[in-house]
Amino acid sequence: MTVLQAPRAKRFNPLKEISLGSMAISHICDEDVADEPPHTDFRLSNSVEYLIGHNIDFDMTVLKNAGVTHTPNLICTNAMANYLLPTLESHKLVYLLYYFHRYIARAQARDAHAAIADIYFTELVLGSLIDLANSQGHEINDVESLYEFSEMARIPTHLSFGKHKGEAIADLAASSEGTGYIKWLLKQDSIDPYLAQACQQALESL
Repeated sequence: MTVLQAPRAKRFNPLKEISLGSMAISHICDEDVADEPPHTDFRLSNSVEYLIGHNIDFDMTVLKNAGVTHTPNLICTNAMANYLLPTLESHKLVYLLYYFHRYIARAQARDAHAAIADIYFTELVLGSLIDLANSQGHEINDVESLYEFSEMARIPTHLSFGKHKGEAIADLAASSEGTGYIKWLLKQDSIDPYLAQACQQALESL
């Protein structure tokens, strides 16, 4: 049986200077964490089976940098939003909060990037994405089916960057210029593995 943990927040010292960009987003400064334990003290129990987050891969990278070796099944609400709402201008968490829950966003979005607030916002957006997915014929009725949908949603249908941003990968592959661009993408060492899978599938379907 899957047990959900209650939201809680704890600050850690990153053991390096916080960048101005990070301060502008989180409003957390070096002096705020000077007396907190080092981030390497953080522990993730091996009993944790699933982690849900908006761009969860970034969160997992932060945990790995802190020394976490256990990798649970990752569920990404950002990937779900990209899949279900591919033409939406932005898929940032607060943007989606305004899209689905405008009145809550107006009242509480000023707290964005505070840990507890972000957990709450992600929970709200996740519930709306599940409802939207189910209304489109998907069947998300437990955490395992949610994970499977998230994995499927991670394989993009549209490009989210570059000169072809917003274009369907399948449509792009159907043109000679687009095919060349997709083949170029596949040669890049830094290509996201899910994007690579989508590009390869588009080429193989021709």
